[in-house]
Amino acid sequence: MKRAALATGIMLATSLAFGDVTFESFDTADIDDSGEITKDEFYGFITDAGIYADYDYDDDGFIDEDEYDAIGLEYDFDAWDVDDDDYLDDDEFYDGYFAAFDEDEDGHWDGLEWDDAGEAGLFDV
Repeated sequence: MKRAALATGIMLATSLAFGDVTFESFDTADIDDSGEITKDEFYGFITDAGIYADYDYDDDGFIDEDEYDAIGLEYDFDAWDVDDDDYLDDDEFYDGYFAAFDEDEDGHWDGLEWDDAGEAGLFDV
């Protein structure tokens, strides 16, 4: 119960802003104004926000399955844990999240994919 309340609080806080990074628009994340968000742009934007550390509740540098489940995403932890070590490092976490919402698997997000990713709760758009 305590972990669920903590996760809810973190998700509410992260939906508003992370330090100086605000997830208010697709254009903010589209650094090169190309009309799409590449994986590199996503990584830079989301890493600056510190989201991975926000979900590493025990501060061990990894997200385990319990921490992942507390986020409330509807994706299989094992699919994101590509090295099968029972933890997600930041690359696995961000790769999994990016791939999950790259619906047409073209290597970038358009505005609709950005909106879908935000509605999933990691950030708010």
